[in-house]
Amino acid sequence: MSEGITPSAVLAQMEITKSLSDQARTELASHAKLVRVDQGKRLARRQIGNQRLFLVDGNVVRACNGLERELDSCLGLSDPVELFDETGSEDDTIVTQARCLLLGVPASLLPKAGGAITQVDELDLDDAEGGFLAKLYEQINSNRLELPARPEVALRIQSLTADPDVGVSELTELIQNDATLAGALIFATNSPRFRAAKEITSVRDAVVRLGFSNTRMLATNLALRQVFKAKHQVAREAIAEVWEDSVLRSAYCSLLSQKLQLLNPDRALLAGLLSSVGAVPIIQFFDQGGSATGERKELDDLLQKLLSVTGVLVINYWELGSDLVTVAEHGASWSYQAPEPDYACLNIVARWAALAHHGRPRPPAAEIPAFETLQLQIPGDDGALVELAGSEAALERLQSMFAS
Repeated sequence: MSEGITPSAVLAQMEITKSLSDQARTELASHAKLVRVDQGKRLARRQIGNQRLFLVDGNVVRACNGLERELDSCLGLSDPVELFDETGSEDDTIVTQARCLLLGVPASLLPKAGGAITQVDELDLDDAEGGFLAKLYEQINSNRLELPARPEVALRIQSLTADPDVGVSELTELIQNDATLAGALIFATNSPRFRAAKEITSVRDAVVRLGFSNTRMLATNLALRQVFKAKHQVAREAIAEVWEDSVLRSAYCSLLSQKLQLLNPDRALLAGLLSSVGAVPIIQFFDQGGSATGERKELDDLLQKLLSVTGVLVINYWELGSDLVTVAEHGASWSYQAPEPDYACLNIVARWAALAHHGRPRPPAAEIPAFETLQLQIPGDDGALVELAGSEAALERLQSMFAS
């Protein structure tokens, strides 16, 4: 964790405080306090008094009303997570699972959290589709349908490798804590793409061989790819296509971020990979609901109409921040218009470029506000993005890192 982080810097990134004026945020920061807590420490709600407590970096287990849930936040990559919600009791506790960075803010000074609610009543759903969505919501709310597990290790690795003070030892230790990831990383390092003269047998040697950038991308691939899974043929084919499209979008998002020097290329890549994550619960619910032999058109119609709704559900459940919620919410909306460049704009242009890459139908680029927001030249008849001219090899390399 970075030693130079300040309450003001954290508040500037938090969804509920980033819209405050500089003066108001400075005043709030003067009353806030950052605290580092070692692993294995227990903290009860009653101990924090009239404070609201946020997890800025690290992971904890929260016990609330007899139920336990693991909470995680990655400094700079996700919105800080509030540790105790309003519906809990004084007996609620957290136990730190790693060294954590916490932010305490007087409750009386902090704005109330107001999450955006996706409107579903405007969707054009027939009775069967409406029933499907109602059942999906009901199962999620009753905890009978598990949303995809958040890819914690990949997010921690992204956070760790973004810190210039972190070395091979710290990254090796993190990867070794996940046996599946460690084995897959060593296997990938010995593949023809990365193979050295001597066989790699340890995580440390794999990290040294791959470098931080490749290690980060491979870890993200291995973690997220496990989310995109299904049992039966129709569902497996659909989810494989969604993953392939997400990979291509993520490559375009990352390259655009680098070439335009806008936003963070790693988060842009993550935005592309997660742009269609809402397909996962739809496909898995379709899979579990006895529709394994159902028509593919039925599933495609559900994906087209419900993708953004379920995408917002997943990103909010993973608590990855409002910027990625916006990506999921507007990923299929060509008309989305932002006041300034954001990850949703990058993803929309990446979606257009991916369609052009495969020669598929798409609206004229001149009619898509995201091109103007990002100040991109309008592509010619070949559909190639002018700003990415000469980046074909880089695009192919990024795609290959996430090949199934």
